[in-house]
Amino acid sequence: MRAFLSLVCFLLLFSSGLYAQESFEKEEYEKHGVVWTAGLFKSWLEDRSVGFDKVGDIVTPVFDVKKKMGFSVTSHYMYKPSKWLGIGIHLGMGLDVNSYVAAPVLLFGPSISFGKKHQFILDFGWADAKRKIVPGRLRDQLLNETYVEIPEIYNYTETNTGYYLGLGYRFY
Repeated sequence: MRAFLSLVCFLLLFSSGLYAQESFEKEEYEKHGVVWTAGLFKSWLEDRSVGFDKVGDIVTPVFDVKKKMGFSVTSHYMYKPSKWLGIGIHLGMGLDVNSYVAAPVLLFGPSISFGKKHQFILDFGWADAKRKIVPGRLRDQLLNETYVEIPEIYNYTETNTGYYLGLGYRFY
């Protein structure tokens, strides 16, 4: 989280320098507009799952935690205070590389764009998605019992919100 805040502060300082440099130039450019981007995202939402290793007649549970990350398509409403910098809001959809279409991720929050036509856009904000969980009672049961065959486990999910960071490139 500390690195995320440092990155945002650096980008804001960098962009304010670009704004100050361009305030002397009087060139016409489009101030408002809608931009579509494709890119990558990483969220702090975690999928918790359980798998099993079978060695001989002994089955042991293996618990795994993965953060949701993958590809995104996002729509932005942007305002350009200067020719090379834009700020705005976005709403988009992400596909997690681990769960694919089974659990799409809704992405929304503020955006910062760089370039004359918003070529590169940094997104940050909130990711909202279903995530897999292993309830504590089930975890304790799996750890305390000895299995000869791999048991059939029902996948539990819950809807949750977490922070995310994304980088996109304008395609329209």
